[in-house]
Amino acid sequence: MSALEQLIAEWVKGGASELYGSKDAARELMDAVYGERYHGAEYHRNAYQQRVNLQKAASKASYAGWITAENPSSGPYQGTSLVWFPSPEENGGSVLALVIGTDGFGADAQLLSRPGHRRRLAALARLHHGQTWVKPDLLDLSTPIPASIKARWPAIDAALASYQNVIYAATPVTSQDDSERVQDLLDIFFAEHGTPITGKAKRRWEEREQAIAATTFPQVSEDDLLALLKTRRFVILEGPPGTGKTRMALRLAERIGSSTTIQFHPARTYEDFVVGLFPTPSQQGLAFEKRAGDLLRANQAAQTATNGHLLLIDEINRANLGGVLGESIYLFETGDETRSISLPYTPDGYNPDFQLHPRLYVLGTQNTADRSIARMDVAIRRRFAFVSVWPDLSVVQAHSTELATSLFQDTIETFSEYADDATLQLIPGHAYFLDPQPNAPENAKDLRVLHRLQYELLPLLRDYLDERMCGSATEAISGLADRVENRVLEELQRLQHYGD
Repeated sequence: MSALEQLIAEWVKGGASELYGSKDAARELMDAVYGERYHGAEYHRNAYQQRVNLQKAASKASYAGWITAENPSSGPYQGTSLVWFPSPEENGGSVLALVIGTDGFGADAQLLSRPGHRRRLAALARLHHGQTWVKPDLLDLSTPIPASIKARWPAIDAALASYQNVIYAATPVTSQDDSERVQDLLDIFFAEHGTPITGKAKRRWEEREQAIAATTFPQVSEDDLLALLKTRRFVILEGPPGTGKTRMALRLAERIGSSTTIQFHPARTYEDFVVGLFPTPSQQGLAFEKRAGDLLRANQAAQTATNGHLLLIDEINRANLGGVLGESIYLFETGDETRSISLPYTPDGYNPDFQLHPRLYVLGTQNTADRSIARMDVAIRRRFAFVSVWPDLSVVQAHSTELATSLFQDTIETFSEYADDATLQLIPGHAYFLDPQPNAPENAKDLRVLHRLQYELLPLLRDYLDERMCGSATEAISGLADRVENRVLEELQRLQHYGD
């Protein structure tokens, strides 16, 4: 049995644990767990100290764990800690928690305020289907743990009475089956404090980091999108620039087989999209033609299309949607194909009572980085299903250069670590790191990719900074832009040298 399995076994025993009343035994087992998983260099070990206060009395807040070394050996401490709180009940289990010292944030204030720390913990909570609880605001020291969460934990009433406001992530430990959640909290605590994970634990954590990244930037397949479109009918792909939203939408259009592609912009009107009167020359001088808009024409095409008809609206949020859709928004209700509206004008060949055909599908795309566009109102938004399209590292790894892949990894890590949720929507997509002419001669690929980084990616990052769009991540993204520029210029000089 490993040291970690032994420690978990003691946590599961709760009040029956053999570690009660034996600080030395507890410290020895904690040391063994550290030795199994983390770098053994003295300066790494000396970055932490152990606190052990295991008491069987139900009225006492019993605990043991690791805190950072700069704190005193007893009394209030600062910064974050990894602590387990055993239940006083025999075989009652324990709660493993990340805790902020009762003396304040200390040197860990920067760690706690970084979006990346919260993002990784939230990802772990999703991976564990809510069995690991994470406080929404890690810096909040005034809000207690929700009663519904505490009700699912082992009974640690005395500990919660003293510390629940400073616990910011926790998971119950009631059997060896909880090992995955235990390892995740252990590893994130030590990794976030700069201690290298070693051996098998390192390989495991690398896999967990990939899983965490997958929850931060989840990928959606064309098959899943097509299935969603067939059932939900009205879908919008949203995401940062360069993530391939339009390309994916066009591929879906090809798979459906019958489609209409349009693009919205600020000058788009109801008359263009639904129906309108348009002046036309006549023998009498001027007449008005009743002209069907894109929606009516696409709807008519759906009536004869074997697999249905897709109306693809690129940049759907660039138009004034309330004005463009008008009363037709009433028809965008999945599962109620009987809805109809009376058209203000009826073009020849159309029914004045207008209904959306059940095989008409509407797929929109929208760029989440465009802050000049007003947010879609709730009445319109609720009628569409929204799918986020995020950057995909695997595409760059498979099709681009080593330098582009390295810079893309740097970009993903920088935005993920320092950008808040709004700024994360600005992250440049994989298209900025790919060859703009993949079918051109291979021998000039490196130069084409470098020029794309230099003349497309770098101006985008500089524009974000000039427009003050990056918030608290400004310094980190400025540093990223500098790194991109320096590495691109170095590589251009290298290519020029060998070209000469």
